[in-house]
Amino acid sequence: MQDTVNDVAGSVSWALAKNGPPPDYEHFPEVRAGINPKPLPARIGRRLEITEEGKTSLYRDGFLVIKHAVPLELTRDARERVHALRASGGTTDFQKGFQFFATSPQCQQGFVNMFEGSRLGECLRELIGPFSPIIACDAHNTPGADDSGFVGGDQGEMGHIDGMMAPPPQYYPQSIEDIVALGKDPHDPEAMHRYMNHLDYTAHNPMGTPFYLDPERTLTLGSFTAFVGVAFSDQTRMGCGQLGVRRGFHHDMEQFFRMQRDAGGPIGYEGPGWPRVDPASVSRGTPRMGMPAPLLQPPQARHGGLVDVAGWRDGRGKPYTWITPVVLEEGDAVVLLHGLPHAGTANHSRQTRYSAYYRVRRFRPTNPYEGDPRWLHGTRDQNDRLADASAATFDYGRYNPYQMTIDHLCDMWSQWDGMRETVERERAKQGGRYPVRLEFPASPTYALGRLPPVEVPQEASA
Repeated sequence: MQDTVNDVAGSVSWALAKNGPPPDYEHFPEVRAGINPKPLPARIGRRLEITEEGKTSLYRDGFLVIKHAVPLELTRDARERVHALRASGGTTDFQKGFQFFATSPQCQQGFVNMFEGSRLGECLRELIGPFSPIIACDAHNTPGADDSGFVGGDQGEMGHIDGMMAPPPQYYPQSIEDIVALGKDPHDPEAMHRYMNHLDYTAHNPMGTPFYLDPERTLTLGSFTAFVGVAFSDQTRMGCGQLGVRRGFHHDMEQFFRMQRDAGGPIGYEGPGWPRVDPASVSRGTPRMGMPAPLLQPPQARHGGLVDVAGWRDGRGKPYTWITPVVLEEGDAVVLLHGLPHAGTANHSRQTRYSAYYRVRRFRPTNPYEGDPRWLHGTRDQNDRLADASAATFDYGRYNPYQMTIDHLCDMWSQWDGMRETVERERAKQGGRYPVRLEFPASPTYALGRLPPVEVPQEASA
């Protein structure tokens, strides 16, 4: 459907999606809680412009740091709200060594203010295009090391893409006996690959992540357009829990999803190269979740090679070599493609690392639920499932969100209006769609298996 100024999807008009919300937007956390009828401050800060050099970097690496994106008065206000909530005892405890989720309306409003009360939202609407107002986000605040020397926050170097299965995975086997008890053959790699196929699309794990997005089970991975982080504490000292990214791996992941689609799907888990339960781990007697084939390899020359940064180390003190640190001053923002793998890292400092993360999905004019507050726009990575992971009903003739998501995973720049010229220019310079074209060899042991990608020589890809 052609976007026009008269488009209205759900409760969101084109103008609202393009220009951002007013101070009294009815779905802001404090408005909905009856605390403050006009919580959003007048937008402050300098106008943010992404240079062509910055856009080229975003295309190449999959992420971009925007310096001084949010005024310090907004970041400090957000931090003070979190401190006040903690001091009052009115929140959940720290999960040891990982994340503190500030969930009061006051805290959430402080986080929304950083995004929509600065010029960041305006900048992203130019880079991406219109999107529904952000009304919630995740606060990923990693506590510092404790007196016993415990260091938390380390999610490992392989990384993940939002929308993947989130732990604790109640349906995953802990032993070979669990597999047998379910009536599945632990020696059948096809059965392990599609270990969840006895469930329907209404099943989800305790974190609310559905095992299938759609009734037809064509899609097992949620998506959005951009993953945006704002630091509301200083994160320049190496090893203080910075976000880690697998630089350049978005090119690999798009080719992987295209391979899955061309092979008949599904896209995500259970598709070729992405088993629910890793057959090799079962053969070793220690069943583990499967990972997508591209992430099973260290950085190659096409990604810039292994990472070597002084002081960049995991929870055991071992150097990180697969993931690149995102170093931010307070008030800096980072923008990632949804398809760029990333991970939380160890916080060796004694200070809590404070960050807010927003999941932005470009406005969909035909979506009958666009902007519906039940989706908590800004925090969900399954944007067509409700916050409790229950599924909505769609008339596929009018709007098929799952096919749109598959199309986006296979064409990751398709939702970035402000990147079109950059992407076209870079692809022309490199002589094709990707800097390096990849193939995913089939496993010699079972049909759905795919090995880590191999590079196709340039002359062969012409």
